[in-house]
Amino acid sequence: ENILSVTRFCDEGVVIEKSDEVVEEIVGSAIRRFRKNCDTDIPITVSKPEEILLAPMDATLIEQVLINLMENVVIHAQGATEIELRITKEGDRALFSVLDNGAGIDPAVLPKLFEEMFPHAGELRGDGRRSMGIGLSVCMSIIRAHGGEMKARNRKKGGACVSFTLPMEGE
Repeated sequence: ENILSVTRFCDEGVVIEKSDEVVEEIVGSAIRRFRKNCDTDIPITVSKPEEILLAPMDATLIEQVLINLMENVVIHAQGATEIELRITKEGDRALFSVLDNGAGIDPAVLPKLFEEMFPHAGELRGDGRRSMGIGLSVCMSIIRAHGGEMKARNRKKGGACVSFTLPMEGE
């Protein structure tokens, strides 16, 4: 399914069916689905602006991006004991950030993190399944198809931050 998604979103001219969505509701729905499907009790905190943010998006796809980012914390962020989702407004864009307090991302891996075949492809995950190594490239493709940007960095106080932006107005 992920391989088909990469192909679909990497094709030129892919049009995403978008509708205006309340950003906070999409984040809440993603957390509920994550809790239902991921066997972890890691705490999740959400910080958001007072104002209601609306952004045109395919809600299902953006929820899946958020779920994938939270799953990556559970699977890959060694020593992580918490997840924070931050929603902020930056100009005419909504910024979504998924932060953890784990060991961070190997600096050698950061430049390759969103490539189609992540360097850890095929490794056994914590749940016994093999990782396809393409989750973040699919996420990047979804965000780009929405007119947004995605990036990752290590936090100064430890852990990692993977964030993406979405335009808040139709293009």
